Amino acid sequence: MNRSEIKNLAKEKIKGKKWDILWPLLVISFISSALSTLFGPKIDLTAMESLEELQNIHFSFGQYGISSLITIIISVITAGYTKYLLNYVRTGKFNTDEIINTIKAKWLDLLIADVLVTIIVAALSMLFVIPGIIAGLALAMTTFLIIDKDVKGHESIKESAELMKGHKWDYFVFHLSFIGWYLLVPFTLGILLIWLVPYVNVATAIYYDKLISKKN
Repeated sequence: MNRSEIKNLAKEKIKGKKWDILWPLLVISFISSALSTLFGPKIDLTAMESLEELQNIHFSFGQYGISSLITIIISVITAGYTKYLLNYVRTGKFNTDEIINTIKAKWLDLLIADVLVTIIVAALSMLFVIPGIIAGLALAMTTFLIIDKDVKGHESIKESAELMKGHKWDYFVFHLSFIGWYLLVPFTLGILLIWLVPYVNVATAIYYDKLISKKN
């Protein structure tokens, strides 16, 4: 995989299209904030009289369950956005129907895959950090495969691992290559994110598209 080629292509594709790429993310961010505010754990920091009290906060099982459910909902919605971007990468057109249609058709498979990936990565990370990272890289394409192919949630685990064989290190370095831009974000008061977020997201979609084409 030619990282420079992918990144240059991504830069070309985001020219004049940043708002089309960003606005669905802003909507997703709003939904996430709203759900967290309405249903997330409520912590009154003003009532905390000491650091020890803050450290001893306990969440109930129900609160953990609600937080996890919110995370899964946002993950499924984000998958619709991923389809929206992948469609743009391939056709040069933005189709908001892709977001809704993907969520409606694939929500259960996305939910299953998300839960399985979380369990696998968490279990391996509890043993050693490195195996957890490797598992995360191996399963990085589960969402792409579900939204792009006729792949079920549980099947996406195996399919992603197969797809990423020989590409895990390359994919790691690919994302690591953006770190310099992220380090500059604080110095621009976050303004750089208006360019960086579309750049990274489109580049990732192009990476998948080229990887799947190569495997086929």
